[in-house]
Amino acid sequence: MKIVVTGKGGAGKTTISGALARLLARGGHRVVALDCDPSPGLGISLGLGPEATEAAPAVLNSLVALGHTHNDPDPDPEDLLTRFGVDGPDGVRLLVGGKVEQLAGACVCCGSHSTTRKLFSNLPHEGRVVLADLEAGLNDLIWASPKADDIVIALAEPSAKGFEIARRACELAETMGVGQRIVVANRANGADVETLSELTGLAAVAVPDDPAVAQADREGLAPIDVDPQSPALLAIASLAEQLGLVPALAAAQPERRG
Repeated sequence: MKIVVTGKGGAGKTTISGALARLLARGGHRVVALDCDPSPGLGISLGLGPEATEAAPAVLNSLVALGHTHNDPDPDPEDLLTRFGVDGPDGVRLLVGGKVEQLAGACVCCGSHSTTRKLFSNLPHEGRVVLADLEAGLNDLIWASPKADDIVIALAEPSAKGFEIARRACELAETMGVGQRIVVANRANGADVETLSELTGLAAVAVPDDPAVAQADREGLAPIDVDPQSPALLAIASLAEQLGLVPALAAAQPERRG
């Protein structure tokens, strides 16, 4: 199965993508987490820590450094996963698409939407879950080109702009023929959930504001490692169950820290 997480910048896509990836892995799935943001930070939300996240090789940058050009045949995505993927906690395999940096003898690399498309579209998903944390906005959703059997999670924080981008993402996913669209109201209250549900025509999933998530952000940790049974993590666990991927996540979570 393939999942894309999309929405406005600052909505919490990376935090929820990392937590969801870890929960799915604890539920018995092989998980590949694609960081499609040219300022990659998914590794932190997965629990790799800031230094290991910064050190993770980016596919596009690595290929350019090795002399690969647009005129060369596209590399096998499975080979890219083997060569440039990084193992994270719970067995999640992280693959970074590209990042902004100055490459020797080349221009400043800004990442590539086509890299997102090629990785998400071409990575086989049989026997595993491929989860992509997209760049902010809707452009990467078009480039990722999810198919009818994929899942699009549209995420919004409680703001008019966030709700509107989530609405557009759901509409775009429907136009693209995606069968399963999930809308998530992050850091939201009951009124926010009702508003987002009305705008999208879908029953929004609520992820509450949570001090454990804020603590994880401050300390460069994965929220699941701070408190796997905090309100936000339990809500994300319910989201995973709604996706039909993990029937009993509670049993897969360790005890809350005392």
